[in-house]
Amino acid sequence: MKITVIAQDWQYPNDIQKFLAEAGKPYPLVAMIGGIEQVIAVAEQDRPELLILEGQFFDPAALQILSHVTSRFPDLGIVMLCREQSPEFLIEVMRAGIREVLPIPLTHGVLIEAVERFQQRIMMARMPVNQCKVLAFMPCKGGSGATFLATNIAYALAALEDKRVALFDFNLQFGDASLFVHDRHPTSSIADVARQIQRLDGSFLASSMVHVLPNFSILAAPEKAEQAAEIKPEHINPLFQVAMKHYDFVILDVGRELDAISVQALDRADLVFPALQQTLPSIREAKRMSNVFRALGYPDDKLRLIVNRYEKNADITLADIENTLNLKIFKTVPNDYTVVTRAVNQGIAAIKLARRSPVARSLQEIAHELSRSAGQESLLRKLLAFGKGKDTPADDPVTGT
Repeated sequence: MKITVIAQDWQYPNDIQKFLAEAGKPYPLVAMIGGIEQVIAVAEQDRPELLILEGQFFDPAALQILSHVTSRFPDLGIVMLCREQSPEFLIEVMRAGIREVLPIPLTHGVLIEAVERFQQRIMMARMPVNQCKVLAFMPCKGGSGATFLATNIAYALAALEDKRVALFDFNLQFGDASLFVHDRHPTSSIADVARQIQRLDGSFLASSMVHVLPNFSILAAPEKAEQAAEIKPEHINPLFQVAMKHYDFVILDVGRELDAISVQALDRADLVFPALQQTLPSIREAKRMSNVFRALGYPDDKLRLIVNRYEKNADITLADIENTLNLKIFKTVPNDYTVVTRAVNQGIAAIKLARRSPVARSLQEIAHELSRSAGQESLLRKLLAFGKGKDTPADDPVTGT
């Protein structure tokens, strides 16, 4: 991996080179003293895989230059070193396409972990695409029903489409996804897996999950909010690498807060499902969220809008939403208050509680379409491989695909 460092003080490239040597990572490194005006030339001429920037890049002009570079060179990883770590600032740099902001003074462990994450990302990009689909559900505004959708669609994929499904609750501080389809509190969580990430394999992952059905399990969020701090960005790739070997679908229930962990998880998603309602505040937040997704480099066809609690005669129509967001609506889920409330209060999936209800039928249709689309893509990959003269891959002994 080729690394370039642009800094205003030689201390930073010297420290970075020292830390890499101490960690046994002798990556080629080019260092220079300068600022934002050098970023475009470096990206065009040196073509590094990782660019580390130190300096003041907070003004709109600097962020515009960074946004231009990340859009032209989407494979370039950029790390910023700065003292500013406020949520508002992190959102701004994410919109410019920056994935990592490291605090200064820079330490050995923080730098090496960030470099390893980018190295893993490069390796994953070069790996053959497997047949597991990763689907992320996110609320545009609090109370949009994203957790209900994630858990119930996951249940439908397992129960009705016979898919192996894992759900990860990435609402790390306040997540309660398992309680939507299971009536007992989980005994372990993502935090427990993170503490022993070095021993993570399929068996350990399965033993850490709540088993809702034989083919549907949930890795719960931490029981205590302070345990969320134990989950680090470097834990995300190993978690996905194991899960995607053993499941047909990995469902992500992601909270509204965008941070290094949630962005890494969303990066791995094949499709992102923002959940919104027919209200102005919800649509306004959906607009902001779609702008952030575009700034992160997500194409529009990665986004699948779901209008939850849909009412046909509402003041705001589906056409109003599509015109405002400049995005097509994927599906609607009807406002079925009685069934949804009973299902959530009892910890039972809606399709199990009232399979013929309007909301259950809608969830079944979504699950069936997702399952069918995944099957069509799998067949297409096999046909393309056969057309290139390759042998059709043998069935995976775990997933059966």
